Order: sequence, then structure tokens, then C-alpha cells
Amino acid sequence: PTFCYLFRGTTALYCKQWYQRRVREAVVSTQSTGDDMKIMAEERRQKKLEDERSRKQVLAQIKKDREAKAAERRSEPIPAAATAPPVSTIPAAPNKNYDECRLQLRLPSGQPLVNSFKAEDTLGDVVAFIREQHSELESFSLMTSFPRKNYQTSEYTLSLKSLGLCPSSVLIVSKQGPV
Repeated sequence: PTFCYLFRGTTALYCKQWYQRRVREAVVSTQSTGDDMKIMAEERRQKKLEDERSRKQVLAQIKKDREAKAAERRSEPIPAAATAPPVSTIPAAPNKNYDECRLQLRLPSGQPLVNSFKAEDTLGDVVAFIREQHSELESFSLMTSFPRKNYQTSEYTLSLKSLGLCPSSVLIVSKQGPV
């Protein structure tokens, strides 16, 4: 049935049964010969009444389902997180000691440049790598998008690990500031 897809669960089942009953009755009515028009008219009236009863039953079931869901939503207790402090059942992840840092460098053209560095390499080493790969970039600055941070030249002596760029990070290379 083309319209039963609108319903879910038991409602869809009721709709499908109603539709199948209607199809069976239509087949039976086309097979009858038409000898007795009064009998056929009475059968049609009975079919209409039965269809109407079935339709009302389906609608009543839909209404009951909606009311049950609404009652269920109203009777739900307040989440425990709102009333009591959360208790962590998942153990905290141990501090991992990364010895490699994978950086994706977004160039001003939008082109990505990916390379792995040692965790103890400095941000100055990354700047040297960028200048090595793209000599056309004379002055540029480095920044991260989240958390948003612009790196100053004074930070070029710090390790990638101490800057929080390990194990992987994205650095945006922009022509906005001098190096």
C-alpha cells in the first residue's frame, strides 16, 4: 500500500491488514456476476461500514500510541547528570609519550602539505621545512584554527610536543605576518 509507509510499528501493521482486506473484497466483488443488484448494493454498504470501522480502529490505535509516548516522555525521571555529579566509569586515558608529530600544513593557496616531525623538533624546524619546500613564501605566520592561536617568532624555539601539536595537528600558513 502506498500510504502505509507513513506509519510505524503496530499502526503500519493495522494499515497493511486493512488494505489487504480491502483488496480481497474488491477481487470478490469483481468476480460476482451482477445477477442480484440489491445483494451487491448491500455488500458494498457493508464493505463501506467495515472499511470505516477499520479506519477508525487504525486512527484510535495511532492516538493510543501517541498518548503512550507522550506519557512516557512526561514520566521520564530527571537525568542523573543534572542532579548528581557525574561518576566516570571509563578510566582516564593514560598520558601517552609520543615521539612523532604528524603535521598538516595548509598553505595560503589552500594546498595541504603533510610531513612527520620528531616530537622534540622545534616550530623553527617546521618553518625551515616550509621555506625549503616553498621558497616563494618569503614572510608568513603560523596559526592553528582550533584552539585558535597565532604563533609568534619567540615560540619558534619551543618543541612541537610542548606546544601541544603532538601526535597530529593542522597548522595554517598565512602571509599576514612577518617571520
